[in-house]
Amino acid sequence: MKKIFSLIAGLAACAALFAAKPLPPEVKGHVTTTSGKPLAGVVVSDGFTVVTTDADGYYCFPRIPEAYYVFVSIPSDMQVPLRQGNPCFFKKLEDRPAYDFCFEPLRKGPEKEFNLFLVADPQCQWVWHVNRLRHEAIPDMKAYARKCKGPSYAMTLGDIAYSEGHRNTNYLLPVIREEFDASKTGMPVFQTIGNHDFEYPLTAVEPGSPTISMRRNRNFEDVFGPANYSFNRGDVHIVSMLNVCFETFGAPGKYHGDFSDAQVSWLEQDLAAVPADKLVILCVHIPFEGIYKKFANVGKVMDMLAARSHSYIVSGHTHTINHLHYPTGVSEFVAGAMSGCWWWSKNCADGAPNGYAVWKIKGNEIVSDIYKGQNFKDDFQMRMYRGDAKFGGEFEQFKLAHGAGSILVNVWNWDEGWRSEVYENGKLAGSLEALPVSGEFEAPFNGSKDWWAIGYNVGVVGRGHAPGSTRNNYCSKNYHMFKYTLKDPSAKVKVVVYDKSGRKFSCSKFTTADDYATLAARPQYDLLPGWE
Repeated sequence: MKKIFSLIAGLAACAALFAAKPLPPEVKGHVTTTSGKPLAGVVVSDGFTVVTTDADGYYCFPRIPEAYYVFVSIPSDMQVPLRQGNPCFFKKLEDRPAYDFCFEPLRKGPEKEFNLFLVADPQCQWVWHVNRLRHEAIPDMKAYARKCKGPSYAMTLGDIAYSEGHRNTNYLLPVIREEFDASKTGMPVFQTIGNHDFEYPLTAVEPGSPTISMRRNRNFEDVFGPANYSFNRGDVHIVSMLNVCFETFGAPGKYHGDFSDAQVSWLEQDLAAVPADKLVILCVHIPFEGIYKKFANVGKVMDMLAARSHSYIVSGHTHTINHLHYPTGVSEFVAGAMSGCWWWSKNCADGAPNGYAVWKIKGNEIVSDIYKGQNFKDDFQMRMYRGDAKFGGEFEQFKLAHGAGSILVNVWNWDEGWRSEVYENGKLAGSLEALPVSGEFEAPFNGSKDWWAIGYNVGVVGRGHAPGSTRNNYCSKNYHMFKYTLKDPSAKVKVVVYDKSGRKFSCSKFTTADDYATLAARPQYDLLPGWE
């Protein structure tokens, strides 16, 4: 027994000695090509400090306890390195003397143009969510990437999984990571963290991580890498940042969009290394609308972007599509959700189909953008129905009060610079009138919402009607709803819209409640994940 106690005491002493062993005071290493050529001027960071490599490809900076990774801002003339099909440009900070990185040069140098896929809120919580992601969303992305000229890359915009309240689904993160393998999607997919990608519950912070958020996002970081990072493609600098600020330990629903002082400092250093003529795209989860004037650090980030000649914000979170143009000169695109209404149907809360956006970028300009509905052709850009239609199902019915002589049109990707034409019996008769954005969803049903989509989500499926589901999530605001009063209520109607690049989309079919058959919820698949 004495020997056992002596052994235990010895092991404890060794453990204490090991724990007390100081880590290397510096983070250093070399950045080279795969052939060993030094890469100078490459940005290396730990999320707090930003440095560039010297002529020998060498970097060095002091190590701080809060740092979790060291990573490289991938140069535009280098390939995106992959590990198990996902971008890998980082190394976990451990007890090692150096952290070296090597990159394979692009055969033709920096890309003059490329496609950027913007994927908001995949948000998988259950097995059948992953099945729909696997069988519907991912194959659609890959097929569409094949149709797009040039190389493609993708950014998710947060809420990869769907932790809810104190129910954790972080175990799904590595499963979803496999689904976003470049061999399945047809492109490298970079990830952004959202408010549902954190760990719950949480009762303590870890040593060296003094904030609630830093500890809560470790599961995400262990699967996907840093929560704040940047990389370069062509003449574009893309930044992904955590902008979810939790207010307490015990209430996962209490958060707001914001950045820490350390994040603002990191972004300032990161952008200082980016030439002034580059396009900067900042990817976050929570939109800036309503918060950039409310929280000082969000305002500082907005000012940094506004100080540049080309900058854009992209976000998700709302499961609705919105194009925002701020007085600062900065624009923001809020992308519709890949999961739509949390996989209950094939449409988002504003009636747009489940999907993703695709930007064509040439040089430092976004020359075209489109919202691609999953498993729909890319010319499916609107839905039209009568102003006195009746939608819904066994749970609720919605009889529209816009009038028999009017039509309603939902043009989901509508933005400044778009225009419309309405034809009656083949003749140009007028244009669409934007409906003021309304939050109302009670009778009379004459607000600016997609009542056809509400009729399905609430009336047929029962979301927002049945106990336990939040009604507002399925009756959300619509920022792209239009109305037109027919001169001849019996006329044959065609609506034509043109986007900013001049591409033409048309619709002459009235949507009715009979079309609900296309939105069957929870389709069954023979192939189930092996971990079920």
